[in-house]
Amino acid sequence: MMLRSGVVCACVLWIGAGVGFAQPADEEERDLGWSNATDLSYVQTDGNSAARTLGFANRLRYVWADARLQVDVTSVRSDTSDDRFFLVDPGFVFPVGATPDDRTFQFIKPAPTPDVANYLAGGKYDKDINEQFFWNAGASWDRNEDAGLLHRYIAFAGVGNSWSDTDDRQFSTSYGFSFTDREEEAPDPEKVRRFGGARLGLDYLERLGAVTVFESDFTTNINVANASDYSFNTTNAVTVSITDNLSLKVSLQLLYENEPALETGLDVIAHAELLDPDGIPGTGDELYQTVASGGATLVLGSANARKDSLDTVFRTALVISF
Repeated sequence: MMLRSGVVCACVLWIGAGVGFAQPADEEERDLGWSNATDLSYVQTDGNSAARTLGFANRLRYVWADARLQVDVTSVRSDTSDDRFFLVDPGFVFPVGATPDDRTFQFIKPAPTPDVANYLAGGKYDKDINEQFFWNAGASWDRNEDAGLLHRYIAFAGVGNSWSDTDDRQFSTSYGFSFTDREEEAPDPEKVRRFGGARLGLDYLERLGAVTVFESDFTTNINVANASDYSFNTTNAVTVSITDNLSLKVSLQLLYENEPALETGLDVIAHAELLDPDGIPGTGDELYQTVASGGATLVLGSANARKDSLDTVFRTALVISF
């Protein structure tokens, strides 16, 4: 009930804010047709450590006089190498508890392997009903392996308000219904795979001078049958133009799951010291006592936990647009 009240309050705040932002339509003709912006970032390290990190984002838009089509693709992938080690050559024979004499070995530097993989693709179509009211429909797919999400498909449709639509300021809010189909790494008895939901969104753009643009978008998807099962995706970005087709962009994306996926089979580890009351080994009265650190490391079974609720993605990227 508190969440639903909060959603209603948020809608009221957005509408109230929109009234303040509402302005007459820009008299200059809006640029129509295709436009595209691609964000690229790549980091590679070699030598004592090896890592490859690739960030990619692309936004393709087509604008009609009374409608807009937008397709977004984003991905972050990071490959890192494990610690280096020496590998003893095959063929040596030695007693249990000992080490082989005159052993030879090879120095191994593992190649980078996938460590982080986060992908999202989606599109939406907006159609104006009048200058300040529109309907929209769209769909999205995302995958976040570290968060335990193998795939999530969302289809949605709804309506929205355009509170400002000028060259210097664009602000709109949207509200609608959605259908979600998701698959997580581990089955979760507290969550359903498919559900109908409510969807709220906000898009804001502000030009700060001749070369700087601030953008903010927010989308939340709520399971109407279980209001605690909700997620949101929000990004805030600042872009500075270098030329007409080249810019630098800094952005922060927040991905939140109020009920994150389960992580199963985690080791329960104890640090323990051996206690021998009579001081005579092998009499059967020996006991382990757990300690904060040191001692022997024991694996005492396994347990389940939930993934973290919040993932953050900070990007610095070169933007190529046309």
